[in-house]
Amino acid sequence: MTRVATADALPELRSLDVDTRLVAGVFGLAGAAGLLVARVALNANLASGVAGSMGTLQLLATLGPALGALVVATATDDAPERIGLAFVGVFGLLAAIVPAATTAAVVAVVAGGSLAVARRWRQVDRSLDWHALPVVALVSAVAVSLAAGIGVASATLWPIGTNLALLGAAATPALLGHGRTDWAFGGLVAAVLVAIGLSAPFVTGAVTLIGGGVVGASLLVLAVGLAGLTTTASAAARTRHWHALLGAGLLFAAGVPASLPRALAVVLGVLLLVERRGGVSA
Repeated sequence: MTRVATADALPELRSLDVDTRLVAGVFGLAGAAGLLVARVALNANLASGVAGSMGTLQLLATLGPALGALVVATATDDAPERIGLAFVGVFGLLAAIVPAATTAAVVAVVAGGSLAVARRWRQVDRSLDWHALPVVALVSAVAVSLAAGIGVASATLWPIGTNLALLGAAATPALLGHGRTDWAFGGLVAAVLVAIGLSAPFVTGAVTLIGGGVVGASLLVLAVGLAGLTTTASAAARTRHWHALLGAGLLFAAGVPASLPRALAVVLGVLLLVERRGGVSA
């Protein structure tokens, strides 16, 4: 898809003097968070009336990050990133309307998302060193989890994807500056999770499975993943790195990317986490 064709599909937001990546993050987070809250509430019997709206919420959770990808595609000056995000957004929308296109959408999301993230990494002048490990783990989690989740590969890959996603989340503090206070918040949240997990293991397992799609991960790995993500969110909020804050929120709301809505949110979240503080919309 060319830049002209993509721009025709959505308004040229750059002319409105807004950070299109932040707009995209808000779109994606709104859809992913809404579905997460509904899943947890339904599982806890707090809102049984939500059951009839789950189909609509799943659709919105797909549309949010897919539209977010297209919003960024209209603004970026990098052709490969634009093409990658166009594939992610267009095929994400197509799969939401035509379920038969899901397999093609999986390929487009994995390939297009990987291309877009790799190109953005270069654009913001990040070094190709160990700091890239969380990105590699999260992108790999998308590929492995999606393949298992939609039945293209063996379901035994799902636990592998789960652990990749959690370890990738645990390593996200490497993508931005952080301090002792941020690690303290992360450690506190992890300690609370471990305490709840030990006292109510079945409840913890049910919530993490339904809400986060977590399969085959130990309580320790789950706690480490949540600690890393909390540390990242704390550091992002403290330094007003809004791209990273939205990115961390997207990863938390999405959970393990074993379905298309979750995978779209993770791809968008990783793209935002790659941004440097004060990054421009292009």
